Amino acid sequence: MVFKFPNVSIFEVFHRKISYYDKFKKSFDQEAVLRNLSARTRKSYWWHISDYSNFCKKDPGQTGVSELRAYFQSMLTDGNHKPGSVKMGYYALRFLFKNIYHREWAKEYLPTPKVAQTLPQVLSKDEVADVLAAIDNFKHRTIIMLIYSTGARVSESVNLKLTDIDSRRMQVNIQEGKGLKQRKVPLSPLLLSVLRNYYKKYKPQYYLFEGAGGKGTHLGITAVRTICTNARYRTPHIKKSYTPHTFRHSFATHHLEQGTNLLVIQRMMGHADLSNTLKYLHVQQLNTGQVINPLDTLEGLEELCRNK
Repeated sequence: MVFKFPNVSIFEVFHRKISYYDKFKKSFDQEAVLRNLSARTRKSYWWHISDYSNFCKKDPGQTGVSELRAYFQSMLTDGNHKPGSVKMGYYALRFLFKNIYHREWAKEYLPTPKVAQTLPQVLSKDEVADVLAAIDNFKHRTIIMLIYSTGARVSESVNLKLTDIDSRRMQVNIQEGKGLKQRKVPLSPLLLSVLRNYYKKYKPQYYLFEGAGGKGTHLGITAVRTICTNARYRTPHIKKSYTPHTFRHSFATHHLEQGTNLLVIQRMMGHADLSNTLKYLHVQQLNTGQVINPLDTLEGLEELCRNK
């Protein structure tokens, strides 16, 4: 972050920068903890705050509406920020000004950036089966199967503990959900069978999917993404650039296609807002063969259908 201290020695500038930085970072961390921000959100917020400071070339506390508007305009037009990053940057700076600087957020001059809404990428059931068949490592195949079977996020999956698998109630207890929310999802009998075989082979002690460090460590998120990256080379006929999150999207979409109630899907997905679940309506495969055209239901139109 950029800070300026005129008319002082280089040593004093360095000392004050470090002192100010430490105090500022401590305030940020404290506020983030008090508001239950996840580690991932904290990291993202801090990156955007630093990026904003570098953009302005000054202490963010010395900036105002004009600098914020210029920064958001740059994010929307420079081609270097994805839609999700633009919104995250907005929320990060709003958090900074409202919760750390305790300054008013002039929302009439700082509207939430409107970004293009992209539809989730979904695999067909045959494609899901092909990907699973392409993953030779049993542990790797099991975690991708679990994500598809439960709709869990990657971060939720790697944080699952042995005690989260409730075979008596046939539920998976997701404890590390987004926003630190917990939820329970049905446990597939097939997945339970796979997990029992997995346990016999790997004998995890605490986390369901242990990392290289053994007990007390879990498989990393990057490692799970690499599983899909490697699988893509083995499934060249699948042209979609699928990731672990694609299997979460596929879980919701396939449930919708099978007739599962939207509210049930919302609960299983851990969506706080139903609108997040409604997006799957746009990607589900409709059975148009069973759709009856309303024109065909009108009576007494036989004469009108003839060419007179």
